[in-house]
Amino acid sequence: MNPLPGDLFARRLRQERERLGISQAELARRMAALLGTNVDSTAITRIEQQTRAVRLDEAVTAAEALGVPLITLLSDNYALKNEAEIQNQLAELALAEQEWERLRRKIHRITQTIQQLAADRGAFRSHALDVNPESASDYELDPQTQAALDASTRDVRNKPTGEVTDPGI
Repeated sequence: MNPLPGDLFARRLRQERERLGISQAELARRMAALLGTNVDSTAITRIEQQTRAVRLDEAVTAAEALGVPLITLLSDNYALKNEAEIQNQLAELALAEQEWERLRRKIHRITQTIQQLAADRGAFRSHALDVNPESASDYELDPQTQAALDASTRDVRNKPTGEVTDPGI
């Protein structure tokens, strides 16, 4: 059988108060300051012992005084589920960052290879012209390949240093 909301509230109120290391008197003082009325520390004792029902305005104020969402005081495992989800998301983020770094390094290697190949092509073309200007056109790439290579090297040359492209993930 699931505990009643009042039972959960009483237990979670005590847990959160003790987690923060504050006394019942300190919690009562904080709540009184927020409510603008007197809150006796014995009221906190009786609420935690479940000998007194908590009023809605007290419940909201207690959560505020403890710095937690009200649902934390009404749910047995809200905080645990929330913490577990945060940890799962942090782990997923770490994996995504590792993958992003791996792809960034791959992009960098490919870019360097394209730059080297373009430089080699230019040197080869220049050498072919020096050796035999009439046959230099025999060493030309087909127009489609030449256009793709020129576009790739132009993109690489125009990219500011250190800029990383989105690898599409």
